[in-house]
Amino acid sequence: MSALKGPSAVQQFGSPPSGAMAAVDTIPVGPGPRSIAIRPDGLRAYVTNSGADTLSVIDTAAGAATTIGVGAGPWDVTITPDGHFVYVTEPGSGTVRIVSTATDTLIGTVGGLTAPRGLAVTPDGARLYVANSGTNKVSVISTATNTVTGTITVGNSPESIAIRPDGLRAYVTNSADGTVSVINTLSNTVAATVTGFNVPQGVAVTPDGAHVYVANSGAHTVSVISTATNTVTDTITVATSPVHLTVSPDGTLVYATMPAAGSVTVINPSSNNVTETRPGFVEPHEVATTPDGGYVYVVDHGDNTVSIQRRPASISPNRGTRGGGTAVTIKGRGFLGTTAVLFGIRQAKSFAVVSDTTLTAITPSAIRSAVPITVTARGGTAIIGHYFYRRQPVVNQISSSLGSMNGGNVLTLTGSRFIGVKYVWFGTVMAVATVLSDTQLTVTVPPSPLARSVPVYAVNPGGVSTSLSYTYVGAPTITSISPTSGPRTGSRVVNINGTFLSQVNSVIFGGIPALSFKVMSAVKVQSVTPARATAGPVAVVVTTSTGASATSPVPYTYT
Repeated sequence: MSALKGPSAVQQFGSPPSGAMAAVDTIPVGPGPRSIAIRPDGLRAYVTNSGADTLSVIDTAAGAATTIGVGAGPWDVTITPDGHFVYVTEPGSGTVRIVSTATDTLIGTVGGLTAPRGLAVTPDGARLYVANSGTNKVSVISTATNTVTGTITVGNSPESIAIRPDGLRAYVTNSADGTVSVINTLSNTVAATVTGFNVPQGVAVTPDGAHVYVANSGAHTVSVISTATNTVTDTITVATSPVHLTVSPDGTLVYATMPAAGSVTVINPSSNNVTETRPGFVEPHEVATTPDGGYVYVVDHGDNTVSIQRRPASISPNRGTRGGGTAVTIKGRGFLGTTAVLFGIRQAKSFAVVSDTTLTAITPSAIRSAVPITVTARGGTAIIGHYFYRRQPVVNQISSSLGSMNGGNVLTLTGSRFIGVKYVWFGTVMAVATVLSDTQLTVTVPPSPLARSVPVYAVNPGGVSTSLSYTYVGAPTITSISPTSGPRTGSRVVNINGTFLSQVNSVIFGGIPALSFKVMSAVKVQSVTPARATAGPVAVVVTTSTGASATSPVPYTYT
């Protein structure tokens, strides 16, 4: 059977389950298969057989496999972007084997590694990054010379590696210390270390390079990292411990395998919710997709096979405002001749058939929170998935309406419909929100280059909230005081001139608070001197409500 082209009879709508993964074929491979990589032209798939010394080569058109001898216990596999070479790690021998795809023969070995496991090649094909799980090192191999050209210290027991599509960052899971190391591939140094994982193993980067997904094999979760901030922005609960991850080529699906449960979970990255968990596998390990994303190859470690599945349907995004108007892309099959797209009982505002596997639609307005998406085409009518309508959040109160330009202070926002809020915006600057409940969240104020007032608002899948004003206050300065001297008995009125004085809440003369003061404007404070026992110069210091202070360049002298 041709796995790449699929069977001649396309599954029609109404054939259950219409939107789910569906098995196409099963191909026997060697003992203990673990990792899989598909050539960029889609014609061959390469599978490591960790229970032997072989690499299975699957002819995807014929649906049959042959074997190549590589070395004992092959682990992970990757293919260069041009499709010419296959690289295989072998932890036991501390080597990386090199296979030519032109002849499907072993042509070289790179040694000197320590229990190498995960590996990834840069988008330009020039370098290979290899995780040495027996140490805290990542080795860099030149594919031109097939020699180790650098070593990078990361966390303990590095397991898997994924490289951003622009090639500028590599992400390494460190299973022993629960971290992900972010490598700057230009300098080959660790640019950041992201913490808070639980025995992280599999890692995958979305095609747009915006997010990294990490499998927490010590928990029932998948973490999501923002590549812009190198922080965890979401955590997805799955059925059981995930180990391996793969993102579809179009970025609309994330596949997570759960070997212990014998299942594969499908995640919609537009909402980071689980859309399907498919059982029936035997200790599934890695997953690979065909270049067009139409088929999914699942390595069944427990029964020495590779299961070929049709990709499930996807809806991206799968949630939006109740007012409608959201552009949605629906992926599936059998869309040619589509005559209707329904969200619940309401017709889409408009739709367009892009191909037999893709259509786009504009959502109608709705009252219900969750509705099925039903498509009618030549083959019949079927529910493809569900769309979730959300109401926009409301911000009623903010714990402080002003702060330093340096930011860093934590605000509490009170309102409603905060579940689903991931970010709070300060003008055009985004900050990660910590949602405490549906009515309360906290956020750390980002810095501002200017003293200004900005709107603060939250965003959830239902839309943008109401906003409140937040004022960034500049650091105060004192340019002059007048007069500069007075009697020790005090009670002399002294004008303090400067900038950003509107939030002054304290005036001190030589460590003694002023008898009184009044903020006249942003550039002037009028104060009354306290009495002092001795004559001489003293510092005049003002402090603002943000905690910033300033000292007069000229002291006040008691006479």
